[in-house]
Amino acid sequence: EGVDNDDGSSYYHTHDNFLVSGNRGMKNDFGGHDNFHYNNVYGYVGEGFGICSQLAGHVDGFYNNTLIMTGTSIGGGEGCSGPGKTIVHDLKVYTPTGNATECGHSPPQSPGTTVHKLPADEDIIAWAKSLLRM
Repeated sequence: EGVDNDDGSSYYHTHDNFLVSGNRGMKNDFGGHDNFHYNNVYGYVGEGFGICSQLAGHVDGFYNNTLIMTGTSIGGGEGCSGPGKTIVHDLKVYTPTGNATECGHSPPQSPGTTVHKLPADEDIIAWAKSLLRM
């Protein structure tokens, strides 16, 4: 995992990182809540997020991220519906096929999310350098 928020991990704001490889960029289960991932670049992850169910008022957020994925599922899990639905929007998604699903929907339903074919490695490195101010 890029970041594994579980076992009650709560109130983390994970942002402005270049995270490479893993099953998913954000994992949150076993009682974790109120965790937000934003302004990150995830390189070569299987999917963007996998999140457990949340209580109303204790949602997670996954937004303004760039995902370079080895699969085509942006994310799913129990956090896709209900009163504690994960906040998802404005993702730049890159997959081998140029297609993606989000919470079982194709195309993705989150506002501002775009899906593209995989970029060149040089582009990914340039995005990482820009993000990290290098």
